[in-house]
Amino acid sequence: MKISSLFFLFVLYSSTLFSQSSLDSYDPNLTLTSDQCFDVIKTVWDGLKKLSEEYDSYNSAKGEFESTQEFTERKRKNKDEFISKISKFYNDNKLNTRTYSVWLKADLIKYDADKQTYSINSPTQILVQPKKKEIAVVCPSNKYAAITEKNAAGYRRAYLHLTTEPEFTWYVNKQTALAAKNKEVAIYFKLAFAFDITFDESANQIQLQIKATKVSLMDQNEKFTYWSEDIR
Repeated sequence: MKISSLFFLFVLYSSTLFSQSSLDSYDPNLTLTSDQCFDVIKTVWDGLKKLSEEYDSYNSAKGEFESTQEFTERKRKNKDEFISKISKFYNDNKLNTRTYSVWLKADLIKYDADKQTYSINSPTQILVQPKKKEIAVVCPSNKYAAITEKNAAGYRRAYLHLTTEPEFTWYVNKQTALAAKNKEVAIYFKLAFAFDITFDESANQIQLQIKATKVSLMDQNEKFTYWSEDIR
């Protein structure tokens, strides 16, 4: 019995440690690849999904010897504890202080020398978990980034992407535009984002928000910034 208890505690500790170390392994000061960004978002999503599953298991049907009032009080108490655990998860994983960034390829489409504008789009799409009844990944409305859901081969998929359709317009002089074109393979957008977690009581749903905070057009190799804008 003692060995079993120790083993259980070890598994619980290892699980918690893995969740934290998975996020800690990604330095917020380093820009993520699209695959790494998927891993970071999924790690946070997995942790929240586990909390949601635990919450559902506590809200079983009314017990045989449980009055309606007792059942209602138990569900209210469970929800309060659930919301508290969500807040604890957010703080314990330092999501309240961390800002991440990810590289998104920039394709230089066409330069208009008369208007001094470059049309650019980004084909990069980062897979995220599609909305479920109990948890949703959302991107608050902004000028540059969004999450779009699509149906493909009978499966629902969701993607984080830049809103570059129609193409993004970069106002730039011809000399700089030529320099960028010569290095097009290294030209990327850099999207900075932070996590926020809320609980929508009306929908009984966790909302994992990916809040875009800044977008830049950069030379990935030289870390040179051609253009940037804060997102509010």
